[in-house]
Amino acid sequence: MMKKKVLSLLLTGAMALSLAACAAPDMGTAAPAAAPEAESTDAAQADTADTAEAAPASGAGTTITVMASQDWVEDSEQELGKKFEEQTGIHVDYQIVPADQYQDLLLTRLNAGEGPDIWGAQSGFALRTTYNVQENAVDLSNEPWADAYSVFSAEQTGVDGVNYGLTYYDTTTDYYMVYNKKLFEAAGATVPTTFAELKDTCDKLLASGVTPIYEPMADGWHLLMLWTGNAQVCDKVDPGIIDRLNKNETTFAEDDNMKLAVDQLNDLAQSGYFGDNYMSDEFADAEGYMASGEFAICCLKPGSIKKIVESDQNTAGYTEDDFGLFLLPILDNQYLNIHPTGPSRFIYSGSPNIEAAKQYLAFLLEKENVQYLIDNAADVENLPVEVGQTPEYSQTTLDFLAQYDDEHSGMVLQDVVLYFNEQWMDINADLAAMFIGDMTSEEVLKGIDERRAQLAQAAGDANWQ
Repeated sequence: MMKKKVLSLLLTGAMALSLAACAAPDMGTAAPAAAPEAESTDAAQADTADTAEAAPASGAGTTITVMASQDWVEDSEQELGKKFEEQTGIHVDYQIVPADQYQDLLLTRLNAGEGPDIWGAQSGFALRTTYNVQENAVDLSNEPWADAYSVFSAEQTGVDGVNYGLTYYDTTTDYYMVYNKKLFEAAGATVPTTFAELKDTCDKLLASGVTPIYEPMADGWHLLMLWTGNAQVCDKVDPGIIDRLNKNETTFAEDDNMKLAVDQLNDLAQSGYFGDNYMSDEFADAEGYMASGEFAICCLKPGSIKKIVESDQNTAGYTEDDFGLFLLPILDNQYLNIHPTGPSRFIYSGSPNIEAAKQYLAFLLEKENVQYLIDNAADVENLPVEVGQTPEYSQTTLDFLAQYDDEHSGMVLQDVVLYFNEQWMDINADLAAMFIGDMTSEEVLKGIDERRAQLAQAAGDANWQ
C-alpha cells in the first residue's frame, strides 16, 4: 500500500511540474580514469550502431566505458558488471569522477566528440539546456525495458516525448533527516516541527555532549539539500512564487522567504550545530559517525539506517528501531519533499559500442539484477521500474511516509525552478563562503540570480531577453 502512496505522491508532483532535477548524492574518492580505446571483434558494429536489436554476445571482446559522478555507481552495480562480462564477454570500465569536477569534464568530452559510451547526468530540464541530450544521446524509447520504466522518470530523462535515458537510482524516496532516538531521549530533546523547536532540540543535544547535525561539506554537494529539500513550503505560503521565478517576474534576492531560509542555514552553522570540522567532513563517513553516537542527526536516504546499524562503529548496539526520520523545519516546513529525478544513464550518440551499451542497460533491468541491487545497496529500497521486483521499504520508511498525503507534499526546489540545478556546486560553494563570513545571504541569492540569467539567455529563454 505504501508503494502506491509513494508513487501517488510522485505522480502528483510530476504531473504538476515536470521541469528540472538535481542533487542526488555525489561522493567518494576515486580519481577520473583516462577513457580506454574501445576494442571490438565485431567489424560491422560501427555500421550497425543504430540497429535496435543485437545477438546476446554481439559485443564480446568489447570494452564499454561508464562515466559517472561519485557514488552514482553502487558497489553492487560493479558486481553486476562482472556478471555481465561473464555472460557477454563485454567488459565494463567504470570511470568515477569527483563531484566538483564531473560536469566540466563530461561537457568537455561531449563537446570534443569524445564522450564515454555511457555517461551519467541528473535527469530533468538541464538535459536539454546543458547536455544537449538530443544530440549527445541515443533514443531509448523502444528498448525492451521501455514499458517497465516509470512514465514519470521517462518524462525526466526525455525531451519532446523521446526518452534518452534510464534513471538508475531510488527516486521513490528522497533525503530526510535521520535521527538517533536514544540520543534524543537522553538529552530530553523532541522531534522539531518549527525552526524554533529545531534550535531548542539542537541546544539540548549540545548540552548532553552530542553534536546535533553531521553536515559533510567537503564533497561540495550535500549542504544545499538542507534548503532545497524543504523549500516546497515556499509555494504553499506564497502561492505562485515558483511560476514567477520561472517567468523572470521576480528573483531569489527579492524573495523574503528565500533569504530567511539561507539565513537559517547560516544560523545552524554559526550556532555550532554542525560541529567543529564540518568544512572538512565527508559524506562517506556519515553512517559511521551516526553509528558512533557522536552525532544525532544527518540528512540521508532512509535506507542508510541499515548501513548505520551495520557499521563497525556501532559499538552501542543500536538497532534499526533506534532511528527515525523527520523533515528539517527550515522555514517551519512540514511538507514532504518529493524528488522523482536522479542520476541517470545515457548512451553517447557517437559511441562505436552503442549495441553493447544497450545490452548493458537491458541487463541491469533484468528482474534478478534489479532485485540484487535492492538487496545489496542499503540506500536503495526500490528503483523506478516494474519488473516484478520486491521493494525493501523498512517499517521506519513506511511509517514516516504514511504521515503525508498529496496536500502535505511538494516537489523540491531544484525540480521546479528553471536554471537552478545547473549551478548546484556553485551554490554550495557560496553557502560555504557565507559560513566563514566571506559572503552575505544577499550575495548568495544575487549570485543565484546572476547565474540563472546567464543560463536562461544562453538557452534563448524569451523571459530573459
